Amino acid sequence: MNLVLWLFLSFVPRAVAADPFAGVSAATGPAAFAPEASGTRRFFAENFGFRKEIMLQYGYGRNQEREKDGRLSGAGARQSLGFEALKKLSSQTQTWASFNFQGRLVRRDRATAALNDMEGMRRPGWFFEYHNVYADFYNPLDALLRDEQRAAMLGRVNIRAGRFYMPFGLNTQTDTHGTVLQLSNERNFGFERDWYAGLWGSATKDVDYGAYYLAGSGYDLKFKGQGGLAAGRVMLANRFLSDYGVEGGASWLSGERLSPEGERVVTRRGGADGRWRRPVPNGTVVWTTELSDGRDTSDSVFTQLHQIEYLRASRRWGLAAQFRRFPGESSVIGEATWYLRNDVASSNLHWIKLNLERQTERRMGALDSIVTLQYYLYW
Repeated sequence: MNLVLWLFLSFVPRAVAADPFAGVSAATGPAAFAPEASGTRRFFAENFGFRKEIMLQYGYGRNQEREKDGRLSGAGARQSLGFEALKKLSSQTQTWASFNFQGRLVRRDRATAALNDMEGMRRPGWFFEYHNVYADFYNPLDALLRDEQRAAMLGRVNIRAGRFYMPFGLNTQTDTHGTVLQLSNERNFGFERDWYAGLWGSATKDVDYGAYYLAGSGYDLKFKGQGGLAAGRVMLANRFLSDYGVEGGASWLSGERLSPEGERVVTRRGGADGRWRRPVPNGTVVWTTELSDGRDTSDSVFTQLHQIEYLRASRRWGLAAQFRRFPGESSVIGEATWYLRNDVASSNLHWIKLNLERQTERRMGALDSIVTLQYYLYW
């Protein structure tokens, strides 16, 4: 593993810290400055972030399909090396754009139906996955406005284009990239991220908004007869999280998408969601709910997800439980996490998770219990 990691990181450009004294001559006399840094050097030295990721995950499902010799094939493993690159483009007075790319090189052996790897059931042993591939453009109308108008419009209109979490529910406010517990969208629509473009910003000091057109294709950007999806979301501004520990909003989505099998599905959804953080003795409790209602072609669809989490004040360990129900399927999940590192900004994470899912309803086949053990490092 150490050799693979060293080879992987050897080919990735690293950020070079800006030195305020770089190029200043130590000799007496007039200061001599070094030649200006090249464009490539400046690109990776200024406002460039690079993070690495290691994930080892093992799962077991008791009622998985049997091999020809009768042995259970329910045990599966996934190992991955990943990275995230973030570049911000700024002037001396403002940031006007940013770009994010996140990907993993993954090896799977007999993938199990873990909550965070539903797509992996259809992938080969070795696979390079891209997750985030998007750009944000901030305040693009500034060039058309006077100074006083720019101040009034600050943060009101921004543009996003690329592949990111679907703008439905709490996913755009919650990074579940490395976690085992997931929110509703992947099960609700067949994928949790899609290719899209649109506008986002603050409607008022209390309400934020997003309005987008989605390709409706999931992992790959493709059109196979689907017309795409129109989506909108209104949500509480960030001040409600800092002042009251509350997040939430309402979303709608309408149009056509592709199912995981590549079939066109006419989709209508409306949803409401919320999250509440509350300090308790020796820690913090977080309650999350996502609800949605609508149709897939001629079928009615109602989904619900409820989750409660406890994080010890030391940030060294935490517990979580989730109940999720979708048409013909439901599960109860429990999870325990031991954190070796867990900073508040989530820029350095190191944990071991044990997750147990008990299926309580299933459309086809016997009810199963799926155990997942995960090691995760992000720095």
